[in-house]
Amino acid sequence: AAQRIAAAIQQQPTSAEERRLEASTAAPTLGRCQGVPQGLPIKGVRYVPHLVGEPYPHPQSAPLDYYSDVYANLHRRDLPLIGQYVAADTLGLRAWPTDTPAHERAQFFQEMRGAGVCKVIPTFHVSKYYADMLLDGSSQPSTDPSSAFAVAFQRFGATVKEELLGGVQMAAWTVDLSLDLHELLPLVGSDCGFSKVIEDKSFSMYMQLLHAIQGWVHPLGSNSSVAPALAVKPFLIPLDLSRVSWTEPFHQKKLDTFLRCMSTSRTAGGWSSLFAGDAAGTRWLFSFAEPLDQDTTYHFKDQLMNVSTAISKHSPSGIKAVVMVGTQALKRGTSNPINSVNLVEDMSITSKRYLDPYRDYEAVSQATSSLDGFMYDEWMDDWDRGTRGPFFLATDTLDKMMDECKGGSRFTHDIDGCSRIVGNTASVYPEFFGLVGASSQLMQHCIYPRFGFSLFGDFGAKINMKCAYMRPSTTWVLLALVLLAGVCLAQVTRLMLQWCFWDKPRAEKKKLAGGDSNKPREVKAPQVGHITVLPKETSLRGDHLFELQSTALSSGEEVGWWLGQHATAQTSILEKQVKAEVSAIRALRARRGHAPKMVDDKAGSENEEESEDASQEGQDSEVSTEETDLAKAMQVVHRRTLEGFAAWCLYVSGSAFRAPRGRKLDLEALREIAHQIEENQGRPADKLFAEALLLRVMESLGEQMLQCPERLSYLLFHIFQEAGGLYDIGPTTFSIDMDKLHDGLVQMNIHSNPYTRQKMPSGKWEFGLNFDDINESGIQCRDSVAKTFREPASLMVVIDFVLSYRVAIMIKLYCFAVAGYIYLGSHQGDDITTTHNGSLWEPKWLRINFIQYIALMDAAVWACLECLLIVYVAWQRWPSLGYRSPGIPSLKWLVEHAFNVCFSAFGGLWVYHESSFKKKPWACAQSDAGICADPRLDNLWGTLQYALFYWACRIIIFLLMNAKRVPIFLYGTPDSKVRTESGRGWCANQWQNIRVNVAWLSMLGVCILIEVLLLLPTMKGLDWDTTCGLNLLGEVTGLPSTRGVCTDADLRLGFGCVSCISGIFAGWLVVVLGALVDIYFVFYLASAIVGGIMGQQRELNDLKNTSLPIDLREQQGREAKLFERTFGPGWQHIWRVMVQSLYSESLVSPKQAEHLAQAAGISLEADAPLTHREKKQKQIHLTRFPHLAAERLAFFFQSLKWIEKNQPSKGKHFEPATDALTGVHFDPGSIPSLTQIIPAYNEVVIPSVEFLRSGAEQEDARNSSPDDQPGLGDLTVPPQGDGVNTNLAFMISQFPDEWVFLAKRLHAEGWVQSAESQDLYHDFMKNRLSQENIVEIRFWAAMRMQSVAKTVIGALQCGRALASLPKVQEHYRQFPEKRVAEDHVEVILAHQTYGHIEGSEKNDEAVQLLLERYADDALYLVFDLKKGTSAELWAMAERFLSQRGGYGGRGFEQASVKCKWDKATRGLRVLEVLPRRFPLRLGQGDYKTQGKACNQLNGLRFASGHYVQALDCNMGTFIGEGFKVPYVLRMFM
Repeated sequence: AAQRIAAAIQQQPTSAEERRLEASTAAPTLGRCQGVPQGLPIKGVRYVPHLVGEPYPHPQSAPLDYYSDVYANLHRRDLPLIGQYVAADTLGLRAWPTDTPAHERAQFFQEMRGAGVCKVIPTFHVSKYYADMLLDGSSQPSTDPSSAFAVAFQRFGATVKEELLGGVQMAAWTVDLSLDLHELLPLVGSDCGFSKVIEDKSFSMYMQLLHAIQGWVHPLGSNSSVAPALAVKPFLIPLDLSRVSWTEPFHQKKLDTFLRCMSTSRTAGGWSSLFAGDAAGTRWLFSFAEPLDQDTTYHFKDQLMNVSTAISKHSPSGIKAVVMVGTQALKRGTSNPINSVNLVEDMSITSKRYLDPYRDYEAVSQATSSLDGFMYDEWMDDWDRGTRGPFFLATDTLDKMMDECKGGSRFTHDIDGCSRIVGNTASVYPEFFGLVGASSQLMQHCIYPRFGFSLFGDFGAKINMKCAYMRPSTTWVLLALVLLAGVCLAQVTRLMLQWCFWDKPRAEKKKLAGGDSNKPREVKAPQVGHITVLPKETSLRGDHLFELQSTALSSGEEVGWWLGQHATAQTSILEKQVKAEVSAIRALRARRGHAPKMVDDKAGSENEEESEDASQEGQDSEVSTEETDLAKAMQVVHRRTLEGFAAWCLYVSGSAFRAPRGRKLDLEALREIAHQIEENQGRPADKLFAEALLLRVMESLGEQMLQCPERLSYLLFHIFQEAGGLYDIGPTTFSIDMDKLHDGLVQMNIHSNPYTRQKMPSGKWEFGLNFDDINESGIQCRDSVAKTFREPASLMVVIDFVLSYRVAIMIKLYCFAVAGYIYLGSHQGDDITTTHNGSLWEPKWLRINFIQYIALMDAAVWACLECLLIVYVAWQRWPSLGYRSPGIPSLKWLVEHAFNVCFSAFGGLWVYHESSFKKKPWACAQSDAGICADPRLDNLWGTLQYALFYWACRIIIFLLMNAKRVPIFLYGTPDSKVRTESGRGWCANQWQNIRVNVAWLSMLGVCILIEVLLLLPTMKGLDWDTTCGLNLLGEVTGLPSTRGVCTDADLRLGFGCVSCISGIFAGWLVVVLGALVDIYFVFYLASAIVGGIMGQQRELNDLKNTSLPIDLREQQGREAKLFERTFGPGWQHIWRVMVQSLYSESLVSPKQAEHLAQAAGISLEADAPLTHREKKQKQIHLTRFPHLAAERLAFFFQSLKWIEKNQPSKGKHFEPATDALTGVHFDPGSIPSLTQIIPAYNEVVIPSVEFLRSGAEQEDARNSSPDDQPGLGDLTVPPQGDGVNTNLAFMISQFPDEWVFLAKRLHAEGWVQSAESQDLYHDFMKNRLSQENIVEIRFWAAMRMQSVAKTVIGALQCGRALASLPKVQEHYRQFPEKRVAEDHVEVILAHQTYGHIEGSEKNDEAVQLLLERYADDALYLVFDLKKGTSAELWAMAERFLSQRGGYGGRGFEQASVKCKWDKATRGLRVLEVLPRRFPLRLGQGDYKTQGKACNQLNGLRFASGHYVQALDCNMGTFIGEGFKVPYVLRMFM
């Protein structure tokens, strides 16, 4: 086969590349190479110019050309050292590409010849074709003439012709693949014929490749060689002897047999013909790896002697070998001054480690005469070599062939991460085999020699570090520059075109339309609409008018209709709140009327004052009428509604500020308006109603402006001013400008990205607005909304973080400094650092230095921080400079921080000028006498007075600048008088502040203790002075100097010094970061301890303790008395309602429900009498009940103690007769009204029947494509179940008792025939249940999973609790048109996708089912009517508007709709429709406003309660907790 291949290759025409290579002239052999002996033996180095971080090539990849012009600078750096200092005459080269022009390596060979390195051993990349065989799964290589293998070898032979080597001669050639002796030696028998080596697949593949190469180079017969240049040179067959396991029995005999069989032809009973015939010049290339302390672990000389002796006997003339040796530059770790790791890089310059193996080689060579050359394994360290030898190994898998080190990295010089065993148990680290070390410094690639004398000669000199740049390809550099210039030019051109011709298309359109672009744009006249304020209560009418102006609407009628819709809705809400306040006033008056006349001694003067107030109110009540109650209620609602506006007026009028352009605010008018709001007694109720309604209408019309109260306040102030102020001058017209009201929202909807500029309709390029800008424009009293704040991005975010937390960071650094001062005398570190430094109050040596240089560091840090703060705040708040609003720097702020900069800078310079630093002698590590007496102690005050004075000033400045006495935001808290009346006077606040400060000081003290005992000792002895020998700061630190890897200036850029400095810096950085964050853990530990103590004091630990019995025996049981004390004499009725709720939710069985009721001496049904047997009352042992029901009851009774002990506020006490929910004189008006808002997007409302029945199939447990459309992206839809159980079965497995209770309840109520839970499940799965039973099961499941229904039902419990109270039922009998308790509690389900294409039809049906089931409760649905909403909902809204009147089909794109369930029509009934200009979510792309907040606002517009509670989904509530809500709300009164 080889003869045929050679003949076929010879017959192929010579390629153009080959003809060009043959025609090129070789450089003459000149200079130092003239007298060098040709051929073998050699003294060489294996040379590969690695780069730090460069990956080790894979065997299947194409080789890199390390010898091209790209690496020319590295060649110039290395080759003179190899030729002159190492005195090597030969280079072993790694395989180079055979498809690149040979002239790219001509410069390299010239550099070799100039350096005196005259011989070369090229390598053929045969490992690639072995790897291809593994990948293809073939056992034979493709050797036909056109195969890649044959073509590549032919090209390799052409590239090593003598005329292409530039005067450098080829001494031999080799390949980069070796047999794996670790796997093959165990297969060797006593003789060639008794060995199983030839049966090994990897051995067979390897031998076929090498036989094919030998056949091409030395063909049989008359065929000529395909590579004549190789035919006359010895072929070196690699064999990595470091792979031999010396622990293998008879390893030496097996290795001898292996070498003999390899050198014996197959005809003579051997395995190979590589050494036969014309290939008699073939030699072995043995590779060895010497471990540390090889004389005691490896015995390289002995192994080499054995091997060389063996090969000399394998043929009559003997077979010779070239030896390659790698030895590592490592040493045992020493302790100076601390313990080190086991092995470290040996940075010493010594030639012994490299001369010893060469001397061993010479001794063996003289003794056996079978060695023909010596080479060092590696010229420079390869950081990605890992555990590899110099050759790839012929293994059975590609992964083993690559032999990657999993524990190392190409960017780390691995010691323990990448090693392998040679000999018995000796470890070698191939990444340290280089004669020179390698490092990377500032774009340069450097080497530092590890030898000091010539290894093959007698030359000796110190060799410094050598560095060189990698020269990039000129072609690619020019191409990159051209592309970069082109991109820059294109960007500049694009910007210029945008700036110059942005409005050109718009102008052309106007011109075509007949307009003149030079004329100013016509301003559209605003349309005006009016309505009269007409509440149902006639006494609140005053013929006041609301006027709305807008250019966005098409006609005055449309403007009036918009205004009417919003005003009508807000009028009914405000009027409802006023009536609720009237009821509250009457209830409080009745409470005072029923207050006891006598005051006991325990109540003290507080109750006496209350009694006096009660008597006064009693006198007033005699003359009170319904009209006066309404007037008082209106005054309260007016103050509450406009409280925020009054706070804005007081803030704006508080000091001078920059007035908006063209308008000057009347500060006195601001104060007067605030006063008229605070003191509104005597003002007409109709005017108060109109003023409060005006703000509500503005909030409703303003849509998202509801999130900008300061902007609304600014607009409201001007409306009041234009209307003549708040003076009572008869009917008043209040004019609202809708365009100004929506100023900011328009811009946000177009562009809301605050990080980029965009051209706005005004023609200006602006950053995107957000609500903070709109709000702050109102604080700054700007006529138009503008950008007031620059949001940080990229690096600015880091700067913002540091500056925002600078005070906290500096406090922690001060604590760390205190810890460092203590540590210097703690004996926790090494002796020189932490001993003999004086006491805390009489420091010396390092402590004196520490006080001074920490002051210098503090001055530098504060100077930098304050300068950065001034610049950053000026950049960030530039649009707002000159205005007054929270966070904007004033002149006072600038002066304070400029003073801090000056003090820090000059103070630091002063301390430095007067500082006195001394180095501590090494002798002072063990002694405190003699030379260890610090001379500065004689005048300690004189030495430290400057630093101490600086620290005293720093503490004063720090406290004065950072102690906050007022809120940084607008004043919204009550004044001092109100706080005092509420029990929060000056003394209470000061005592609370003292406790808080003591707590923080204690936690910071713990942090200091942790840092002294744990953090700082981890860096024991690790510093740049004593560890690295880098005396960078001189005498500042006070540490004595020592010699290390950084002592010599020429070594400071070396790998050892850089590694030492960076490693210690990283360690100290971790310690400092740990010192900054340790307060986090200390704080939560303290919170846990203090919280546990507080919880114990408040008796919270037993809140859910079900082991405590409940005694509800009337007039006997402890819980019964507490129940009666809290809820009044009708507590048993409340208990019955609670038990019925547990029963209806299937949390207890029917029998358990009866027992719970009987425990309180009542029956489960209100009208059912108790039998004599049932009247026997027992304690309730909650452990016998289901877990969830037991926990609910335990929490209920335990929390009653808290209600009893904690009074609402100072001077108020709980009176059961009037305050208890079933008290004799209880008035429903004493319960504040509450609105509960539940935002929902597309969450599950009630689980569907299909969902409950699914989940058991195997495909249900897999993810599915979005919307069942494969190919849209990753599988994001969660699985439908676990693939084993149905979803309902899984829920039953989690709540088995409750499923049984459901079955029993349905059976007891006559819904199903069987009470067995299994029957109920099977009937549901087989669709044999009625629709009512299916609904019950769906609701049962909804209450036990994450669902909207769970939240809604939980929220309804408060209203249902109130509706069950007899007094409340009696109150609502007066209003048969109302649902019970709807004036007290309402629940709004704000559903964002109801009826929309983005939603789900199943969810829409579930919402309707939920509304229908709880139609008797105050449950409302608010949804977003917009494009994409179903036509049915649009028709329903328009039908409502038409019936209300005034709607002529005028278009609006979106609206907020409030509706409820109509039992008569069994469908939704619209209550209100509020048209909107903007969608719920403003903005574009990723910068839209937050969805949940917008959805909550959508429901908030319809809220009528005095208090609002926003609930998230998946929250459930027990009705027993609903009975407590009135007590909680009263605490806010």
